[in-house]
Amino acid sequence: MNGKASRWSVRRVTRLGFLTAAGTALFVLESLVPLPLPFLKVGLANISTLLALLLGGPADALSVVFLRVLAGSLITGSFLGPAFILAMTAGLVSAAVMAIVRGAAGRLFGPVGLSLAGSTAHVSTQMALVMFLYVRNTAVAGLLPVLLLTALIGGMIVGLVTARLLPALPREAEGAPAPRFLVRRAMTVWDAGAAVLLCAAIALAFAAMPDTEGSTVLVEVAGKTVEKLDLREERVVTVRGEKGPLTIEVRAGRVRVAEADCPNRICVRTGWRSRGGDVIVCVPNSTVIRILGKKDFIVGGTTG
Repeated sequence: MNGKASRWSVRRVTRLGFLTAAGTALFVLESLVPLPLPFLKVGLANISTLLALLLGGPADALSVVFLRVLAGSLITGSFLGPAFILAMTAGLVSAAVMAIVRGAAGRLFGPVGLSLAGSTAHVSTQMALVMFLYVRNTAVAGLLPVLLLTALIGGMIVGLVTARLLPALPREAEGAPAPRFLVRRAMTVWDAGAAVLLCAAIALAFAAMPDTEGSTVLVEVAGKTVEKLDLREERVVTVRGEKGPLTIEVRAGRVRVAEADCPNRICVRTGWRSRGGDVIVCVPNSTVIRILGKKDFIVGGTTG
C-alpha cells in the first residue's frame, strides 16, 4: 500500500471513529430524556450519519449507524430489546434513503433536504414496526401527525447543524473541495420545497384526525380488544399485556396508565389523555389504549 492510500485509509478510519463516538454520545443523551414515546425524538445522532454520508459515502453512513446504535444500546441496556430493534432498523433505512436521494438528485438537495428525507423515512419505519411487529394494531397510525411533525423539526435541525459542521471536517484528501451543493448554500430551493411538502402532509394528517371530544376508551392487546371504558365513569382496571400487567385509570374524562410492568414505563410517562384520537402505546406489552371520538363506532371489537 503506497503512502497516499495508507494516509487516506487512516483518515477514513479516524473520521468514522470520531463520528461513531459523537453519534453514540448524542444517542445516549437523547435516550435519557423522558419522552412520551420511544420514537418521538429530534434525532440529533443522525448528524453523524449525514456527515458520514456526505464525507465518505453510503458505506460509511451505514457503518456509523450500525456502530452507534450497537454501542448506545449496550450503554443504555436496551440491546436486542424493542428500542434497539426500532433504532437499528429505522436508522439503517434512513441512511439508505438519504444515500438513494443523494445518488439520484445530489445536485438538487442540500443537507436539509437529505435530512428531511431521512427523518421521514426514520419515523415511518418505526411506526410501521410498532404497528405490525409489536402492538399489531393499526390504531398506532393515529400517531402519524405528531411523528411527521417530529420528522420536520428534527430534519431541519439535523440538516442545518450538519451544513455548519461539514466545512470544518477533513475530507478524503488534503485540499479536497467541499461537496458541490454546499459550496454555495446550506439550503436549496428543492430543500425548501421538500419542507413545504412535508408541512402539507402534516396538515392533512391532522385534518384527518377524529373530532376532539372523546367518549370511549378501547384497550387492545396484540390487536384484540380486552376492555371498553366510558370516559364519563371513573374506573381503575388492570389488564395483562404480553409481558405483564398494566393498571389503567379513568377519571374526570381522562385516561392514563397508572402502573405498568415494562422496562422504561414510557406508557406511564405519557400521562393523561382525553381527546378523541389520542393513543397511549406500550410496545413491550403490545398494548394500545385509544380514545374514540363521538363519530367513531365499534363493530365486532373494531372501530369504523
